[in-house]
Amino acid sequence: MHDNYINLLTDFDNAISKNQATQINTFVDSALEFNKKHNIFVRSNKEEVFEKDIFDCLPLIKNIDEKDKILDLGSGGGFPGILIGILKPQAQTRLLEKNQKKCYFLNKMKDLLSLTNTKIIKTTLNNKNNLGQFSLITARAFSSTDNILKLTANNLSGGGRYTLLKGKKEKILEEIKSLNTNKYKYEIIKIENKKSERHFLQIRVNE
Repeated sequence: MHDNYINLLTDFDNAISKNQATQINTFVDSALEFNKKHNIFVRSNKEEVFEKDIFDCLPLIKNIDEKDKILDLGSGGGFPGILIGILKPQAQTRLLEKNQKKCYFLNKMKDLLSLTNTKIIKTTLNNKNNLGQFSLITARAFSSTDNILKLTANNLSGGGRYTLLKGKKEKILEEIKSLNTNKYKYEIIKIENKKSERHFLQIRVNE
């Protein structure tokens, strides 16, 4: 079964090396084991994690540049933050999470997988934060788009972008009705997903 999941990953995206696929497999096994006692996410088995979390996040990660400096908001169980750390080893990745238990788990994964490019930041995000600037800000089920833009207004570097993992297009359109299109331009990109309707919302500041 171990090799089946590794083959699934390398078949899904041939840019994923066998070593990276093995790291992802280890991460999922560790997350499920940790979850038995600490309940950090609602998943019952490995197949469910791959279907609802791994394959959900991989299309977003394909759009990340190796030179990006990344802030992942509300990293929780590590999707997509830990996956970014594994699959984009040259990028600087910062995982922001306020929950102590989840931060402990994320640090444990960082050490287990030797993710020297990844740091965990335990804090509650506010618009006066001193986190610095990033070329890419990602989030998956963290907050509304409007709230994310407000809280991170000082964190996006010039030419940077937001890539937010979302569900149905009609809900995204509803959510961005209040988006200041004089300031921001956006693109809704459909993700091929046989189980549910998924998109990522990419937002940039107008030059």
